[in-house]
Amino acid sequence: MKVSRNLKYIFVAMICLCAVTFDSHAQYDISIEIKNSTTDTLLLGYFNRGATYSIDTAVNKKNKFSFKSKTKKLDDGIYFFANTKGRHCEFMIFNEYDLKFFTTEDDWTANLRVKGSKNEELYLQYMIESDGLAKQYNSILNGRDTIDKQEYDSKLKILSAKNDSLKKDFIDKYPNHLLSKIFQCAKPIEIPNFPTIYTKDGSVDSLQMKQESFNWYKQHYFDNIDFAYGGLLNTEKKIFMDKYNEFWDDVMKYEKIDTILYYAHKIISRAIDDNMFNFLVYDITKRYLQSKFIGHDKIYVEMVDKYFSSNRFTAMTVSDIEKNILRADKWRNLLIGKQVPDLGCPTHDDKSKWYHLDGMKTKYKLLVFWSVDCGHCTVDMPKLKEFYDEYRQVYDFDIFAVHTENRIEERDEFLKKHEIKWTNTNGLFATYDWREYFDIEKTPVIYILDSKDKILMKNISVSSLKQVFDILEKDGFNL
Repeated sequence: MKVSRNLKYIFVAMICLCAVTFDSHAQYDISIEIKNSTTDTLLLGYFNRGATYSIDTAVNKKNKFSFKSKTKKLDDGIYFFANTKGRHCEFMIFNEYDLKFFTTEDDWTANLRVKGSKNEELYLQYMIESDGLAKQYNSILNGRDTIDKQEYDSKLKILSAKNDSLKKDFIDKYPNHLLSKIFQCAKPIEIPNFPTIYTKDGSVDSLQMKQESFNWYKQHYFDNIDFAYGGLLNTEKKIFMDKYNEFWDDVMKYEKIDTILYYAHKIISRAIDDNMFNFLVYDITKRYLQSKFIGHDKIYVEMVDKYFSSNRFTAMTVSDIEKNILRADKWRNLLIGKQVPDLGCPTHDDKSKWYHLDGMKTKYKLLVFWSVDCGHCTVDMPKLKEFYDEYRQVYDFDIFAVHTENRIEERDEFLKKHEIKWTNTNGLFATYDWREYFDIEKTPVIYILDSKDKILMKNISVSSLKQVFDILEKDGFNL
């Protein structure tokens, strides 16, 4: 296995993981003896979720460097020691945290040896053999102009086969070693050939065949990743994180909400390791908290409901966990398909006259929260008026507008100027705290409700209203 050597950014400062911390395994005692060392100080660092972090320092004491802690803990994964100029050497931590390394100043990596660690010995032995193949490969590349293309291609093919065989032999001999899990993780998914699918007229249904292949790929995407090994988190970005991110960013991009939740729970159920469990729960929840896709808040709410009250989830502080639980409790009432309780407010010009959401008898209702002192509102409300005048009868809808602030004169002048005569209410008085219930922190906010006040769509722009209504009229949204 060749691991990236590009670590130039880690030497600027000692960086600590502060946003999210995960539980670790054991205290450490790592000594490194470098014969004829010219280095004054070494840094101890590791890979984590595609980034690199420096976690400890040691000074040169007669060619020996000691990294030791009785309180700090290390997770399994790929680590390195480095000087402040960027020179470094990688090693692996896997179930053993008391390590004694020996090497020489002329070549840290090629001459690195370890004492008293079987797992590390296996890793280093593989790296020595792999580096030997890499040197042969580079030698062939450098001599490309001295041999013919057939011989050149043949030599590269032989080396590639040897490299594949080296990995396979390691996996076969040591299937539970973290290095074997890294090799497996890097293997691509090979989609099988499916029987030809035909349409009713006898032609090949290429679209359906592509869908079959995609469905298989989606179902087997993580077959080569063992989520029981938290050490996969502490590897190069291309080994685990790139593949993991691709699944959520691309494979799941247009999937239905229930499908996304199915795969989220399926993957998390395989995370026996606490670090991996905490990472998955935290990351997936955060993804759908921040998602811009309509309806994805349901994923966030279910993730919080299912995992955040678990004693096993420790990736956040207790106060942050409580904040998320409170947010999920608020959001669950606003999910697509939920029914809104009847909202009553006085008219904008008569406190004694009240309008109720239930009183509207149209097929659709637009519940709009706005304020005259909101710049976006003063731009969008006239546009909404144009849409209302043109499509009110077409889509059979009406508007229940709630003015959110105490700007009475300015509001009335605005309504008069733009001849806005739909149901305009004064939100300072209401049958319940709509600001709390609808989580109104900014305006404008637009909900589309059906005739029974069930939420059909929310947080949409005025410019997208026609498109949304056309979809609702045709098939509705199948989220």
